[in-house]
Amino acid sequence: MSRLLDIRDLCIGFSAYGQHRRVLHSVNMHVDEGERVSLIGQSGSGKTVTMRTIIGTLPMPPGKVEQGSIHYAGKSLLDLGRQDRNRLKGTGISIVLQDPMLSFNPVLTIGRQMDDIIRYADIREGRSRSRADRLAQMEDTLHKVQLKETARVLESYPMMLSGGMRQRVLIGMALLNKPRLLIADEPGTALDVTTQDEILALLNQLVAEEGLSLLLITHNLGVVREMADRVYVMERGHIVETGTRDEVFHAPKHDYTRKLMAAVPPLYGDKVRTVTHAATAEALKVQSVTKDFRVRSGWLNRVTGSFRAVKDVSLTVDQGDIFGIAGESGSGKTTLAKMILGLTPASEGSITIDGRPVSDFAGTQEFRKLIQIVYQNPGSSLNPRRTVADQLAVPLKFTGSGKQATKARIGELLELVDLPQSYASMYPHELSGGQKQRVAIARALSVNPRILVLDEPTSALDVLVQSTVIDLLNRLREELDLTYVFISHDLSLMRNFCNRVAVMLRGEVVEAGPVSQIFDAPSHPYTRALLSAIPVISPEEDARKPIVTKEERARVLATSTEMEE
Repeated sequence: MSRLLDIRDLCIGFSAYGQHRRVLHSVNMHVDEGERVSLIGQSGSGKTVTMRTIIGTLPMPPGKVEQGSIHYAGKSLLDLGRQDRNRLKGTGISIVLQDPMLSFNPVLTIGRQMDDIIRYADIREGRSRSRADRLAQMEDTLHKVQLKETARVLESYPMMLSGGMRQRVLIGMALLNKPRLLIADEPGTALDVTTQDEILALLNQLVAEEGLSLLLITHNLGVVREMADRVYVMERGHIVETGTRDEVFHAPKHDYTRKLMAAVPPLYGDKVRTVTHAATAEALKVQSVTKDFRVRSGWLNRVTGSFRAVKDVSLTVDQGDIFGIAGESGSGKTTLAKMILGLTPASEGSITIDGRPVSDFAGTQEFRKLIQIVYQNPGSSLNPRRTVADQLAVPLKFTGSGKQATKARIGELLELVDLPQSYASMYPHELSGGQKQRVAIARALSVNPRILVLDEPTSALDVLVQSTVIDLLNRLREELDLTYVFISHDLSLMRNFCNRVAVMLRGEVVEAGPVSQIFDAPSHPYTRALLSAIPVISPEEDARKPIVTKEERARVLATSTEMEE
């Protein structure tokens, strides 16, 4: 095979505020024609800097290529002018980013955005094509990414599409001008497990059918095992290990690679940690809860119908439980959590905490001291203009604490989540993802709640940071006698963190019980479909997963909507 992308001795440094730091150290890697190569490593390892240098979007300054070369199809990318470099984008090298919603213009239709890409390429190449010809190319591309209702998709705005559809459209847009190298940066991280499985299968199919080369950048080792022919492992800007997929997964040589493997929560086999506690009291009870939302349309915004987001859900969470609520986007997990937190009332049924109806005291200081939430993305849940101390002080104002007591409590909270007290004066942008999530946990604990709702608290973190946050949450539960309601679509993590799990589908709980029952003997076809779609890192785990064909999975999900109205 001929070499399509060749990186040799690449060193990148950043200079700012009189300081200089090298972030890439003599990186050597290559991608051959038709090859699928994965670059793995935790956040901050240098993966994104490498990717941005390849496609020419690394800001210079403050970034600087200190030495090395990048060749694409024999051309030196670092020696090309801006105009020639821009010509390669979309025609030679295309990229699919992690969050498809951030890649679209929200005020333009999908058809307009795809048409702009085609017309821009035509102008650069001196071509002129009719609207009908461009439309035919757009429809053909959408067919390639397995979207059948092309007219409806092209007329839609990004917000009208589901996450899976947006990612398919984004892949299609990357393929519009027939590139030879496709860079996929965490293409499934923001998606549900079954949708991610479909997207990865689509990428594999396109590589085979379109003759593409693929550079997959991710920290999900299960995805790497399913997708890659060869693997590069990056730590702190260094390539510490490389080899075929089987070499890296079956006999990792470097300590860092083995550390990454060990941090992946196993879907089967020995659990990372077993939750044990004696259920002494009922912390939370959900009885026959239903939630309906009104559907409005027209210029007058009149009510034209209703949508049932949660349907007759009943759950009991005991004191000390780590109770998992699993399901895909749109299953009703978040709506149920909002009702538990008193943020939206139930249409039918009741929710009680310590035997007291939530509707009686939701929104009061007493209620806030009883239950708190930790959100998915600490980068957006923390105020970027406030220091850590300011963030932690806000809830304490409602407890009547004086200035000295507040300062002492902030120090206690930082110590509780294993952060130095010196971090109190720092801003969120100065912290890593894991450190930001620790601050978010500390803020939730500031009023000494008994129940924490954890809404995907580790989904934005890489596997090593995720492991440390989960260890922290386990320690805090034991020390503070906390009860957790854990919302996630990561079933591997749920198996190793929770003691009981409820699986939701289209607003209903279709299966609930102890973790051992749900994972070792799933009774509902939807649970089996979820487990079958989880990427794992060993053949032994693969062999134990339920066997669910594509047709069977489609039947299970037949009534779910791909396009949000």
